[in-house]
Amino acid sequence: MMRVLLSLLICMSLFSGSTLAQTEKMPDDEARRLFYMIYDSSNSMWGELSDKSRKYEAGRTAMSSVLDLNLEDRDLAFRAYGHRDKTDCRDSELIVNATDSTTAKPLINKAVTNIRPTGKTPITHSLREALKDMGNRKGDILLISDGIETCDIDPCALMAEWRNQGIKIRVHVVGVGLNEIERKAMMCVADTGGGKYFDAGSEAELIKAMNAASKIELGTPELVKQVRGYGLNIQGLDETGRSFVIIGKLYKDGVEIMDLSSNGQHWLDDGPGDYTMTVGVVLKDGSIYKPVTQDVKIDTVGSKRVDVLITRPAIVSAKFSEDGEEHRGAHVYAYQDGKQIFGFRRFDEALAGPGSYEFRSKPNDDNELKVEATLTEGEHTIVDYKLVNTVKVQFKYVLPNGETAQRGGQLYQNEEVVYNTYTNRATGVKPGIYELRDKFKNVLNPMTPREVTITTDEEQIIEIQMQAGYITTEYAGADRDYIKRKGGYTYIHALDADGKSIGSKTASPGTIDVAKPGRYRVLGHSGKGYFDPVEITVENNKTVNVSIVAKPTAHISMTYASGTYKRTPDRASLIPLDGQKPIKTFMRPDKVLKVPPGRYYIMPHSYTPEAKDTPEFALKTGETRAIVIPRK
Repeated sequence: MMRVLLSLLICMSLFSGSTLAQTEKMPDDEARRLFYMIYDSSNSMWGELSDKSRKYEAGRTAMSSVLDLNLEDRDLAFRAYGHRDKTDCRDSELIVNATDSTTAKPLINKAVTNIRPTGKTPITHSLREALKDMGNRKGDILLISDGIETCDIDPCALMAEWRNQGIKIRVHVVGVGLNEIERKAMMCVADTGGGKYFDAGSEAELIKAMNAASKIELGTPELVKQVRGYGLNIQGLDETGRSFVIIGKLYKDGVEIMDLSSNGQHWLDDGPGDYTMTVGVVLKDGSIYKPVTQDVKIDTVGSKRVDVLITRPAIVSAKFSEDGEEHRGAHVYAYQDGKQIFGFRRFDEALAGPGSYEFRSKPNDDNELKVEATLTEGEHTIVDYKLVNTVKVQFKYVLPNGETAQRGGQLYQNEEVVYNTYTNRATGVKPGIYELRDKFKNVLNPMTPREVTITTDEEQIIEIQMQAGYITTEYAGADRDYIKRKGGYTYIHALDADGKSIGSKTASPGTIDVAKPGRYRVLGHSGKGYFDPVEITVENNKTVNVSIVAKPTAHISMTYASGTYKRTPDRASLIPLDGQKPIKTFMRPDKVLKVPPGRYYIMPHSYTPEAKDTPEFALKTGETRAIVIPRK
């Protein structure tokens, strides 16, 4: 069922029970125009906008944004509808009477926070009641709608009545997440009501539209001009008197004149005369059900109201429950022969052609639901979805020191992953027996797979006791032996029974790494210096402190012998002779290299043919030597 979001900024009385007419007699009110909001709290407000925000939540945010504005130059009033009864087409209530904005704002904010989307969308009735509330007050109405009228005559027709009666109240409309038919209908309300229309498809756009609407210059409303012309307004009714949205075509002398819709006024450029219309109920799949052809005679100035007797199609809606409790559900899709025919929101009463359908819905990952049902013309079918119960489960991996390790897990059944779990949030899980395994590879602290039982308790915290010790690393040794600077990463390798690495973790010196009891090898950064690996054994709830000590190095520098060179010599290469592996062998004049002890020679660069290799030389631990590359 289509619903409507009406937001009309706010009326409230200084004293409980005071009326607008009484308020008008106060001298200050003559200077303050009335800004009157009607707030839609029909069931459709549970729907989503394009940004996935809920309409009712976006409405609260937008209303709060408006109430933060400076509205001291006007009085406010607030009416809501559809907030108390699921079926009542007269469920509309003036919650905050007209009063100054300082008094009204907190009352309106409280009302918007407390009401919940519930029922139908009596737009026309709410507008009529608002006009009564305003009495002789001057001001504007703001209507925020997420759909079209489903209880009464089209509100656009009501606006035409107001125009013809000379009513000076302007009606502005904010359309929230409307489709094209709905948008045209609500634009008609604003245009015919002498106001402005604002379109909003997301929460941000709704806030922007509401703020813009609240800043409309109130002033003295212009006189509403009398309509001088010939028009047509149609309404579809079944044999019980229930109204339905109808659309179709209007013809004159066999020629198509215009599109028709029960949501809007249609002014005829051709003037009075005999017309023919073909119209019918719009189904959810966009088709027209059993269209009716009817002659219409237009012979008087103004908008002629024509009721069309239509055949009520099949009606379908859905309800969701979990363990006997109502569930919020999800969107529903109707299929025939494996092809999607139409979809509807779980709170809609969708119109459809008779026949057999499969209705699919997926409220969550554990409930991909399918229900077969046969729809019958004129009857209302409720698709009843019963969800499989899930419970909230959170796993905590407890270390020997009592702290909780942050890690992800996976629940398996029949060797297939059923759920992913995380330590920082609960996961919805069907009760049963599972095998818990690591989600991510953890080299230092892998978890042994284990069986876990998820009970029917609504919320569960399952503690997994972990066997673990702790490793801290640091760099040590003389600063002169580090190639760049002391520090950087260390590397912790887990070892198998044969002492072979089965994976490594990069560690930061000074931090604590959690490790399963067992053997490990710790290595220093290969670009920082020369280090021997350190092998350690980790025990449960014990800490092992590991120092990575840089081996002593020899220091060497070079220069070229003096003389004339075709190209200024600026580089050379250090060549090791004992199998040692210096981190760097590229040399610049007078730049010191830190290298392992051993035998070397220096080879000049090919850019310098005037020079030749140096004789071999030996470097001792801690030695510093400067070598001159000789000329040929």
